Amino acid sequence: MRPLSVVYRELVLGGHLLALGTASMAGAAAYLFGRSPTLVLLVMAYLFSFGAYMMNRSAEMDQDLASHPERTNYLATRRRILPGVVAASFLIGYALAATVSLIFFVALLVPLALSLLYSVGSKRLIGLIGTSKLKQRLLLKNVSIAFGWSLIPILVGLYFGGFNLPLLLLAPFIFLRLMTNTIIFDIRDTEGDRENAVRTLPTELGVSKSFSVVGAIDALSAAYLVALLASGLVPLYASTLLILPLYSAVYRGFAMQSNANLSFICDVVADAEYVLWGPLIYLGKIFI
Repeated sequence: MRPLSVVYRELVLGGHLLALGTASMAGAAAYLFGRSPTLVLLVMAYLFSFGAYMMNRSAEMDQDLASHPERTNYLATRRRILPGVVAASFLIGYALAATVSLIFFVALLVPLALSLLYSVGSKRLIGLIGTSKLKQRLLLKNVSIAFGWSLIPILVGLYFGGFNLPLLLLAPFIFLRLMTNTIIFDIRDTEGDRENAVRTLPTELGVSKSFSVVGAIDALSAAYLVALLASGLVPLYASTLLILPLYSAVYRGFAMQSNANLSFICDVVADAEYVLWGPLIYLGKIFI
C-alpha cells in the first residue's frame, strides 16, 4: 500500500481528522477570546475528542459493520487495544487538565460523562428517556453531540481563566454547525440505523426532508452569525466563519446526488469543516 494511502486511511478511518477538527475549533475559540492557543490546550482538545471517538467506535463496532464496513474492518485490527487507547487518551488529557485548575479539571468531566452515556449507556437512563443510550432517542443523539461540542468555548474560557461575550456567543453557532453535521451522518447511516432500531431524523422523516432540515439549520447558523456581526457583539474578523455554512451547502448539494459517495462526503469533507475553524479565524484577524 502506498504511503499516502496509509496516512489517509489512518487520518480518516483512525479518527484523527475529527480530533484535529476539535483542536482547531478550540484554537478558534482562543483567538476569539483574544488569546493565542497554547500547545497544551490543543493537545487536550485532540485527546478528549480522539478518546471519545475511539470509545464510540469500540462500543459500536458490531453494529457499524453493515453501514461502515471499511472503517470497521480497519479498526477491527486494533480492537483489543482500543480500550487502552481510550483510557490513555483520557488519562493524559486529565493529567494535563490537572495542571491548569481544579474547576477546569472538573468541568472536563462533563464531556466524559456525555461520551459514556452516548456510547456505553446506563440503565438509569431508561427511566428518564426510555432508552439506555443517548443515541437511541430521536434527535437526542444529535443534540447531545452538538451540546458536547458547544461546550468548547466554555472550556476554553475556563482554561484561560475568564470569559468575554464573543466567546460565549460562539457556543450556539457551534451547536448549530454540529446539528447539520450529525444529521448528514444520520442520512448516510439510515440503513444501518434502521437495522439496529436507532431512531433518527432520516429514519422517521426520510432522506429528502432531512436534507431540507439541514438546509434550514445551515441558514439559521448563518443568520445567527450575521446578526452578531451586524450588532457588533462579535468582532468583524469572525465573519470568515460565514464560509462554513456555505461550505456545508456545497457538500450537501453533492450529497443529495443519487450517485453520491456519502462515506467520503461524511468522513472526509464534512469532518474537514472543523479543521477550517482555526485557520479561518486566524486569517480573519490578519486581513480584516
